[in-house]
Amino acid sequence: MPSSTEARIEEIVSKIRNLCGEPFSPQAEAELRKLARELRLVIKQHVRMAKSSLEVKGATIHEHDPDAEKK
Repeated sequence: MPSSTEARIEEIVSKIRNLCGEPFSPQAEAELRKLARELRLVIKQHVRMAKSSLEVKGATIHEHDPDAEKK
């Protein structure tokens, strides 16, 4: 998995945990919503990067062993 997106996900989750320990003011709620949107985007990016990595690995395997899928 891409470590850069993993680190960003952990950072966002930490911020959310900190905000959830306080009563929800309008500012805290707005910040939580902003962080939730950002977290969704980072997770989507993380998944895209992981899929791309798997596709490249699959293509490389197929290049070296075209019969690998048949096994």
